[in-house]
Amino acid sequence: MSRTSPLPLLAVLAAGTLSACGATDPPIPQASSTTATRQASFPLTIQRTGGIAGFRDTISIDADGHVLAGTKQGQVSCDLDRASLALLNEAALQVHDTDQPTGPPATHSDAMTVTFGAGTGVLAIDDARLVVAAPIVNQVLADVTGTAANRKLCT
Repeated sequence: MSRTSPLPLLAVLAAGTLSACGATDPPIPQASSTTATRQASFPLTIQRTGGIAGFRDTISIDADGHVLAGTKQGQVSCDLDRASLALLNEAALQVHDTDQPTGPPATHSDAMTVTFGAGTGVLAIDDARLVVAAPIVNQVLADVTGTAANRKLCT
């Protein structure tokens, strides 16, 4: 009876096992930099001032969609839906830290201003870079100043 060393047999078995696993495993996809969602500088801010009603609304939106608003009616807390948050994030990426709202000075006492900010940059909501955000900003303002039962985006 001859004895063989178990080491070569183990090496053959291990190599066969590893090559069999590699042949049947699906490739692991690699995330490309183009598919990753860029994150804006949070918190995002919305501010509405002026108008006949004397608005003074301030809204802060966290990266997780949590909204904290201060209005004439008091403080409001709610959560923004994912789709709206994604669109606001997209718009916020267009706001640069050095941006400040520009436009003609208010010529009448009931002028209303709405601004949208990310990081230290702030733009007027009618800025062309914020076209996608304007309807959402307006609805969030309506949500936080209206009744909880009538909220559409921030519940």
